[in-house]
Amino acid sequence: MRPGPLLAALATSLRRNLAMTCAVVVTVTICLALLGAGLLLRAQARTVDRFLLDQIEVVVDLQDGLTDTDRSALRAELAADPLVTKVTYESKKDVYERFRRDFRSSPDVVAGIGPDDLPASFRLTLVDPRDAGEIVYAYTGRDGVEAVRDQRALLGPLYRFLDAFTLGAFALAAAQAVASFALIYTMIRISAHARRKETAIMRLVGATNAAIRAPFVLESALAGLFGGLLAAGTLVLAKIYLVDGRFAHQTMFPLFGWDAVWTAVAVVLAAGVAAAAGMASVALRRHLRV
Repeated sequence: MRPGPLLAALATSLRRNLAMTCAVVVTVTICLALLGAGLLLRAQARTVDRFLLDQIEVVVDLQDGLTDTDRSALRAELAADPLVTKVTYESKKDVYERFRRDFRSSPDVVAGIGPDDLPASFRLTLVDPRDAGEIVYAYTGRDGVEAVRDQRALLGPLYRFLDAFTLGAFALAAAQAVASFALIYTMIRISAHARRKETAIMRLVGATNAAIRAPFVLESALAGLFGGLLAAGTLVLAKIYLVDGRFAHQTMFPLFGWDAVWTAVAVVLAAGVAAAAGMASVALRRHLRV
């Protein structure tokens, strides 16, 4: 089909179904914005994880009364472990000073703990922090070892919080995708009914199936593209005003960068066009038998 007649048919169809097309664009925008939000939340979780992997250690608490000989033997064994790159010993006094620094904003907590209440420990830096579970399993219950703590496990609630929001965004995006499909299905049905005489004439003059379906698919893809552009704009604004504006001053964790935003924008645009065109093709099988 030549571009001129195709664009004329597309303009006519959009004019006839303007209200329905606007409804499709709004629904697709919400769907794609939620999909993009889920992708950015996942990027934030990975950013936090990479940051923490470089910060967190495994701590081996020692039992009171451990002799110097036993402590040296345990340290040599830990240093020889291929999963461990560095072993640092902290006496009870060192552990207490660290505790006072970490809880300096809570004097009541510091006042209730004395130097003898905290165990001496070995702090381990691992080749790959993801192997902390193997260290915990290997040394828990060993002679002279009170407990083995993977500090990464303390941040489990934060990971669960980010995962829950990510899954929630993807679930809402899926629900909006169902609503988008219903609207596109209705739009195609109305458009096919309004243009049934034109379609019959095209069949009589020998137009191909692709030529007859092209205006309908292009109309839906165009709605998906507009929705994708609006969703992409929403993600960019969220990065500027929320991430770089309101949350930029917090110093606990790094925030995702623009590379994650552009990746999400590319996915959103591609998904908007491809999904809308695919949904239109499915709807055409029912309402435009060619």
